[in-house]
Amino acid sequence: MNYGILISYIIAGFLMLTILSVTQNVNYSNQEVSTTLTKSSHSKAIEDMIIHDIPKIGYQEKGILSNIFVKADSTEISFYSNLDDAGNVELVTWKYTDAPVTNSKNPNDEILVRTVDGDKTEITVGVTKFRINYYDSYGSDIPMTTPVSSSDFSKIVQVEIELELQSNYTLSQRNTDSGRYTKTYWKKRFSPVNLRPNN
Repeated sequence: MNYGILISYIIAGFLMLTILSVTQNVNYSNQEVSTTLTKSSHSKAIEDMIIHDIPKIGYQEKGILSNIFVKADSTEISFYSNLDDAGNVELVTWKYTDAPVTNSKNPNDEILVRTVDGDKTEITVGVTKFRINYYDSYGSDIPMTTPVSSSDFSKIVQVEIELELQSNYTLSQRNTDSGRYTKTYWKKRFSPVNLRPNN
């Protein structure tokens, strides 16, 4: 038996396994980076819409609206605002539904809906959490109980939005792994000018 040839085969086998492992890790990393960038891009688009809408709660061109909120719940906010500065006050609603996104393999992926005066926009890009917290004092750590009753609408001074997006498929480093969803998380607290007390 030629031990030199046998040792060469063993070394070649180890090298092959190492190359396959490195290739698999590189492929996984590339998939993870690509998916994370996509979800970050989707999240940024939603964030921009929220940042456009929420600070304008109760806004109108010449003064403050007397009736601001229609609904203030943990997954739905509905308020009046002159969003586009065109003189017309619109009813704006953000609602996280329990309706699943049909083309997603992620069971946590549900539809977020933005509605402006009946004009609906369904957001189906992997939203797995959309939570709204309301505060009756600036900087408070204790949110108001939801749904906020209509008698307490005037007490709301801050609105906090939590948003999480996940990929609609799992990423697995190895074939034996169950895989995981890539996550993107964002949270922001707003202090709309027209909710300030004694305006």
